[in-house]
Amino acid sequence: MSIKTNTLLLVLGIIPGCRNAETKPHILKNDSLKRSGLDSISVGNFALENEQHYLARKTKLCRELGLYDLQTESVSFELRMWNFPSMWDPSILYVLKKKDSIWTLFHYQYYIFRSTDPMKYSGGPVVDSAVMESVRPQKISWTEYINNLRLDSLWNMKTESAIQGKTFEVVDGSRSLLEIRAANTYKYLFYTMPTAFIEKDDNHKRFVEFKKRLVEPIIYKGMRNP
Repeated sequence: MSIKTNTLLLVLGIIPGCRNAETKPHILKNDSLKRSGLDSISVGNFALENEQHYLARKTKLCRELGLYDLQTESVSFELRMWNFPSMWDPSILYVLKKKDSIWTLFHYQYYIFRSTDPMKYSGGPVVDSAVMESVRPQKISWTEYINNLRLDSLWNMKTESAIQGKTFEVVDGSRSLLEIRAANTYKYLFYTMPTAFIEKDDNHKRFVEFKKRLVEPIIYKGMRNP
């Protein structure tokens, strides 16, 4: 199979900005990343090793999709929500940005190249094709949408490897990675099948609720696999 090229559809939109969003970081030391890109969790933590695996996968996907890596790039404010399915396509990415009081939101849908040759994946996932579109809230204003997201609360959530006394293991299922960058401060939140553990852990529940607040207001008729 040959890799498809030039399939990235860019639908650009600049939306008048909102000035009342709360993005001030309140950070927990044990699951936050500065510019070093490393968690302050002890070496040998399986959950942390798993998170680092998906962070490396995300870094490769950034190159494949033509995106800079939030772990190393300082920006005013940007949030990315990655969904990594286990056995199916497409994968979904949402990118929310604020620059000069203007908010933009992009929805990516991309397919991973499938091959029976393990060497094809030795350097990480290879994107076969991708589509990107600019999206916006459908029935509420940008101000209401951003305020409803409660972005400030994300800085106080814990990633899985920082949650003590609990394990989150599945035989098969999707993984979610949420990245936040505000100037020189970076944080990630990683969750294994978050909907499966909402009764077990409050962080998983809060992530599921945040995803709902992020995605549901932007869905429109004809939107690809929201």
